[in-house]
Amino acid sequence: MSILDILNNLPSLVGNWARLENATTSDDKPTELTRYVGGHNREVQPYITGYHQVIFFLPYMLFTTSTFPAEDWLHCTCESFTPHTYSINMGDVPGVGQVSTSYPISRTTNREFTLSFREYTKMPILTIIKAWHSLFNPLFGASFYGKGIAVPFAYKGTAIVYLLKPTCDKDGEITDDDIEEVYVYQGVYPITCPEDVAAQSDQATNESVVLPVTFKFDGAPADLSILAVKSLVLLAINKNYKDTYKKLLTNV
Repeated sequence: MSILDILNNLPSLVGNWARLENATTSDDKPTELTRYVGGHNREVQPYITGYHQVIFFLPYMLFTTSTFPAEDWLHCTCESFTPHTYSINMGDVPGVGQVSTSYPISRTTNREFTLSFREYTKMPILTIIKAWHSLFNPLFGASFYGKGIAVPFAYKGTAIVYLLKPTCDKDGEITDDDIEEVYVYQGVYPITCPEDVAAQSDQATNESVVLPVTFKFDGAPADLSILAVKSLVLLAINKNYKDTYKKLLTNV
């Protein structure tokens, strides 16, 4: 069974507080009132951003017929991540004299997240996003797919975003203890194509370009509040930190 098969059969949402089970003593959290976290006996560290990883499973119809490594390019150039948001919808019950009470009636997911990618020569990132948008022909205003083919399987993908600690084990592998949070987005499709950012040019400035891309997804993302998600998503990230210098060392 592939990782996508597993992710498509995730268990129902279940609150999982096991990730906080070790924060039970006074040394595992900041001191009350003073919020002091110093001292060599502490076993808590502030969360540090910037150590994220993104894995894409791109739609079959658009990408797997090409030898271009689109999934690898998206993985190795992603520099920032802005997640979705949740909001609680409230219902008001009015009383006499406009004295009202509010009650939560539903929860809404905005179903969007944004990734920013460093662009390189030959514009691989812009090429990928434009290819993904090619579901519709901008000249004809219609899809070039025939009926029965223009279905979600053909153009929607999956993205897994890992928020990691600045650590790894001695073998350079990412293990369950290195993961702070995970978001599994399914039914992913880019709704913006940053051609205005990629192609803008000014002879007064010579700069590297970072392309922000907003993606839409279906439903709500699976995260660590779902039991067994951490062990499942570890199957998808088969990267190793020690691979960083492998190519360089073999050429020395």
